[in-house]
Amino acid sequence: MFRSLLSNAASILIALVFALIVWIVATNEENPFREGLFPDAIPIAFQNRGDELTLLEPSRLAARVRIRSAANRWDSLGNSDFRITADLGGLDEGEYTVRLNAVSTDPSVRVLAVDPATVQVRLEKLVTVPMIVRARVLDDPPLGYEMKTPQIKPPTVNVTGPADEIERINDASVEVALRGAKSAVERQANIILYDAQGNQVQGLQVEPSTVTVKVPVEQRVGYKDVAVKALITGNPASGYWVSDISVDPATVTLVGAPEALNQLGGFVETEALELAGAQESISQRVRLRLPEGVSVLNANDVLLLVAVEPVLSGLTVQRQVSNSEGCRLPAEISPASVQVILSGPLPILQALQRTDVKILIDAPRCEPGTFQSVLRAVDVPDKIRVESIVPATGEIILKDASP
Repeated sequence: MFRSLLSNAASILIALVFALIVWIVATNEENPFREGLFPDAIPIAFQNRGDELTLLEPSRLAARVRIRSAANRWDSLGNSDFRITADLGGLDEGEYTVRLNAVSTDPSVRVLAVDPATVQVRLEKLVTVPMIVRARVLDDPPLGYEMKTPQIKPPTVNVTGPADEIERINDASVEVALRGAKSAVERQANIILYDAQGNQVQGLQVEPSTVTVKVPVEQRVGYKDVAVKALITGNPASGYWVSDISVDPATVTLVGAPEALNQLGGFVETEALELAGAQESISQRVRLRLPEGVSVLNANDVLLLVAVEPVLSGLTVQRQVSNSEGCRLPAEISPASVQVILSGPLPILQALQRTDVKILIDAPRCEPGTFQSVLRAVDVPDKIRVESIVPATGEIILKDASP
């Protein structure tokens, strides 16, 4: 009986083997396997590199794989179905030939080989060095101004990279353009690394990558910027009014002895322009009234434009210039008074009081010093418009309040 059971089991096993062979042959005939070189290159993933090392100049960044796959699967395969790795674990500084390993994310696809089978790599140790940051100012300040030593915060940065690349660096710089600035220029700037030939060195880590650079710009001794105040005499013809007075340039740079410049205050007057009987606008170049020993930089005169229009509703008034209430320091203001050109309903203009339309000057900082500032009008009645303030800027000198 045992022999009978054993004989039956052997028969069943043989039948299953034959059935399996028949199934495999039938399946292969219906969906045959395809073997060959996959057409797309697969990126190489470099793994297990030491933290103190950097990878330089690998002989290749991608490779191809030879695979075996069902024919109906081949055409749907893509790069993401394969992964090629190069294990850098345990390698120190130097050059190596590293074997490439490839796998398929699809168990039904078999990777037979990698083409090529290896990659040449070069490993170098990372070096971190501190470097002083230098400012490269791309242009010059305006005539009559000078640039002081740039200030950089932080003054040094740490540069990390391969030793041979670090050795190429000649300086770490930031670039800043003044663009005609007459006061300090301050901005954030990116660090740029240069070699001895002035070429940029890239691919290195800089920490921090940006710094704050401040370039002080100050007026030279013997130079002074002042507003130009137009001097107008006479009145236009009956039924006409002065709707605007403008000077080009509105400010000029004077050159002379410091004592003479200090006596001028914050403005200089033009020679008088006579308006008596004018019935149209006047545009005329006029010279400036300058004390002896003082001259204008790059100019001998200014263009004075007086707009004369038929009276609709306009008025020119004289107003004292006052310090704004935001700062309590003692102040000297120049000019002490300005012309204010107003427009609006004639009855309101005719009813204006001396307390209407006040002119204020604001210092940018409440601390002792000399400042140029734009004048502004306050307490202007409703429906009245300030067309212009002549001059539009003034000088305020704040003094120390301590005895």
